[in-house]
Amino acid sequence: MPFPNASFDLCLCQLGLQFFPDRPAAMREMFRVLQLGGRVALSVFSAIERTPVTNALADASDRRLRPGASSIKRSEHSLADADELRQLAVGQGFRDVSVNTVTQALRFASPREYVRMQMTATPMAGLVADMESGPLNMLMDAIAGDLHAALCRDGEEGLVSSQEAHVLLARK
Repeated sequence: MPFPNASFDLCLCQLGLQFFPDRPAAMREMFRVLQLGGRVALSVFSAIERTPVTNALADASDRRLRPGASSIKRSEHSLADADELRQLAVGQGFRDVSVNTVTQALRFASPREYVRMQMTATPMAGLVADMESGPLNMLMDAIAGDLHAALCRDGEEGLVSSQEAHVLLARK
């Protein structure tokens, strides 16, 4: 990071550490820029299976687009082991390290709305960027149908799914 040593008393990283190619280096940088006694707070998603809507979307993407299309979505969950996360912090010198797993409810008006958001406003948009609107809408309808079948009860309008993440807190 382009900051002097001991520049900050708090470092936040929300749902990002799992994307760094060198996670220990990222943690070292967080440690370096913190003042003595400074705090780090970060979160990462737990296992994809602990977020049913994301897991169903990944499975449907592999079926409907091509095998392996879900790798973008699955990468969000690549640091899912709480002990590995804890060791990343401890290994770089952090102390008073705690990792808590939290669950929240995701709510969408419909499976189609969730799919639309994922396919237009996340890195998954790159998978369908060259599709014309007709085939894209058919694809989103098919994936939404898969999600509805996997997650919704008959007669339900909306889509509700749990989402789990690990929250790490530590001090320098």
